[in-house]
Amino acid sequence: MSRRRQGRELVLGCLYAHYSTGEEPEAIFRVQAGRVTYDADTLTYAKRLFLKTVAEAETIDQTIRDRAANWDFSRIGYVEKNILRASIAEMWFFPETPAKVIIDEAVEIAQDFGSAGSGSFINGVLDSVYKTMEPDKAGPTRTPPAQ
Repeated sequence: MSRRRQGRELVLGCLYAHYSTGEEPEAIFRVQAGRVTYDADTLTYAKRLFLKTVAEAETIDQTIRDRAANWDFSRIGYVEKNILRASIAEMWFFPETPAKVIIDEAVEIAQDFGSAGSGSFINGVLDSVYKTMEPDKAGPTRTPPAQ
């Protein structure tokens, strides 16, 4: 398993713990990251992604609501919702990884941890989000659509 994949799975666990308990993100990350041995790069990436996902939760959740056509937000499973949150944050704020790679990884993680049909649902929502993103004119970065 790649280091990025390990980091994404760590973020998924952190998000689940955060939204289940409401504990402080830093404390959650410390506990979750201590369960398995990760290399420094994986921990750095995962922590940045987790904290950015939590910080941008309101905008990300509104985007999920807007893009998950015909789905009531409260009825989206916790695993799927957190995969979407982390993937959208990664697409928006971590331009060093191609969006298509992020989407593919999210679908694979959904197939491993989600319910039947999660992969297709995740793919559809993330593809819709990706199509609304604007390339930054200053370089090869991506920015979220204007709200």
